[in-house]
Amino acid sequence: MNGGGLVISLDFELNWGVHDVFRYGQYNKNLYGVRKALPRILALFEQYDIHATWATVGLLFAESKAEMAHYLRGIPVKYENMRFAAHTQLAKVGENEQEDLLHFGKSLIEEIKRTPHQEIGSHTFSHFYCLEKGQTKAAFCADLHATKTISDGYTAPMKSIVFPRNQINKDYFTACLEEGYVCYRGTENHELYDAQKFTKKGRLLGAKKWIDSYWNITGHHIATLEEMQEEQLINIRSSAFLRPYCSPLRIFENLKVKRIKEGMLKAAQAQAFYHLWWHPHNFGKHIDKNLAMLEELLSYHQELRNQYNFQSYSMYEVAELCDSLSKQQK
Repeated sequence: MNGGGLVISLDFELNWGVHDVFRYGQYNKNLYGVRKALPRILALFEQYDIHATWATVGLLFAESKAEMAHYLRGIPVKYENMRFAAHTQLAKVGENEQEDLLHFGKSLIEEIKRTPHQEIGSHTFSHFYCLEKGQTKAAFCADLHATKTISDGYTAPMKSIVFPRNQINKDYFTACLEEGYVCYRGTENHELYDAQKFTKKGRLLGAKKWIDSYWNITGHHIATLEEMQEEQLINIRSSAFLRPYCSPLRIFENLKVKRIKEGMLKAAQAQAFYHLWWHPHNFGKHIDKNLAMLEELLSYHQELRNQYNFQSYSMYEVAELCDSLSKQQK
């Protein structure tokens, strides 16, 4: 019998995911820190037998600037606000990974591939925003196709997709299914986390989410396999964003960890799933403190595994459990 489990997904994007929110160079310490943090995250995953999904921006597979430009030319996205568009960054991109550690990531993808039980999923090719004005389904389909082409033969066909900024557009699910995806990461089941345009996000909303990370305002957001099957693309909902160590809020660190542990325990007791996510670049600063927090959570997961058979899953592995369940129900 399934005892539920911990699902982990990471949005792996480097500067492609933050170029539109930080001034150029402002976030570099975090981005360069990924080179130190990511191998250590993988080592912890291996030590604690953790299965995880790395939702990877397709541009990180490129081996040269020319290859990036070639693929981006085929994605005709015209956002009303063009600062969102990846191709506007090309002028700042170096020729290859040796020259530019902020925009290339193939050596890091290689490390993920070498680590047992790690799934490489999609975070779209160009960090594509599915709800912003100006983007179209045709442009999204071109973006999906670019990821498929650049990763073909290098990684297993991608089955899991995480929409950048959690901008989930259900009109695009058919395109995802046609491209071979079977599941996505939905948002927490509360209006505070509803998918919305990047431009609509206010500071008040962000503050409420911060507070919810430390004090339980919106619930634990655990999910059963039955609940995940309610949509054509299996919805492996997020339970919590793992916020990195924040020096001004350090006195509340234990509350944040306690909140996540309580959610994991609820899921284990209910034979349900708890889905934790973050970005590698969140751990790019205060690396030791962030990894100590992660290890505390993984060690707690080990206790729950022993006590409740609370296993560890990638997103696609949960989708496969859903598929098995639906076959049994027929």
